[in-house]
Amino acid sequence: MIYRKYLRVQKSFWTILIVVFLLLSGCSKPPQIQNPYESVNWQTYNQYKANLHTHTTRSDGSYSPQWVVDSYKNLGYSILSITDHNAATYPWTDFESLKPSDFSFERLEEGQLEGSELIYENRDPNYLGMIAIQGCEISSPQHLGSYFTDLEQRSDSIEITLNSIKEKNGILMFNHPGKYDHNVLWYTSYFQSYPQIVGIEVFNQGNRYPNDKQLWDSLLVNLMPERPVWGFSNDDFHSSGLGRNWNIMLLPELTQDWVREGMTNGLFFFVYAPLGHNGMEPPKIDSIIVDRSNAVIEITASGYDSIHWISHGRIIEKGNIVQLKKSFNGSYIRAEVFGKDGAILGTQPFGVLTK
Repeated sequence: MIYRKYLRVQKSFWTILIVVFLLLSGCSKPPQIQNPYESVNWQTYNQYKANLHTHTTRSDGSYSPQWVVDSYKNLGYSILSITDHNAATYPWTDFESLKPSDFSFERLEEGQLEGSELIYENRDPNYLGMIAIQGCEISSPQHLGSYFTDLEQRSDSIEITLNSIKEKNGILMFNHPGKYDHNVLWYTSYFQSYPQIVGIEVFNQGNRYPNDKQLWDSLLVNLMPERPVWGFSNDDFHSSGLGRNWNIMLLPELTQDWVREGMTNGLFFFVYAPLGHNGMEPPKIDSIIVDRSNAVIEITASGYDSIHWISHGRIIEKGNIVQLKKSFNGSYIRAEVFGKDGAILGTQPFGVLTK
């Protein structure tokens, strides 16, 4: 009798223990997702094409400022920053007062340039329906894309340049990092110390430095989810290859303030189209829905061939939906949407908290 009672108590104990274990297991929280597109209203926000890195005969480009502006306008761009080396080619309404670079005059004498490319004409961005972003590529010593400032002077100290941009309330990105020998820790330290650095170019002049995306993923591993790093795609146009790289800004209205907001907070996609505007229309993302309770991200897109989800530099899922299971231990996830002719449209990284 006592033995049977003991067995019942023991059975009840183990039953309770199993129930408690199952309850605790069921209550463990799924990964928490930080959505850079949280504020985007997909029904009312518009998508605007932007190039944020291009050159004219004000530095080492081969065409006049007005030719560059007109060319991007004709390809449907709404946002453009002319980023001549250590020269602010701005405002567009005062191009006529600006002078070509000495290097451009040298190339003219050598027959490498047409004389018409050194004669400047004003352009009115309001009339063109475009947003002109004041910019400059500071060549010291890693090239920096500087925006919303009139800074033109280079320095042999990157710290001096970064602090000068900060003092002028500007923002910046690291241009074509694959051109240099800096390792990921070098970049990591600057992102940790300078909040005005918003990101890096992951595509430049087509796909000139294929390892730039690898560097980006390594930076995201080191810094996410606390410190996002946005990925940009820019033509870095000088004389050829115009219209292969651009960014899609997601904005409620087309203003300078909103462009800055988008660049600062990741409200954009990046695009690389190997065939430029002679190829098929790249994919288009119509919406991104994040279901935090189930740790699911869903992309609704059109004109695409496949979608890859990438974390820590590896493809972890394919398709328009990814579910971050409880076993997921990455600090970020991002998506690349592939077009039928090789074009890539990429999202910004989603931060992931797993504890």
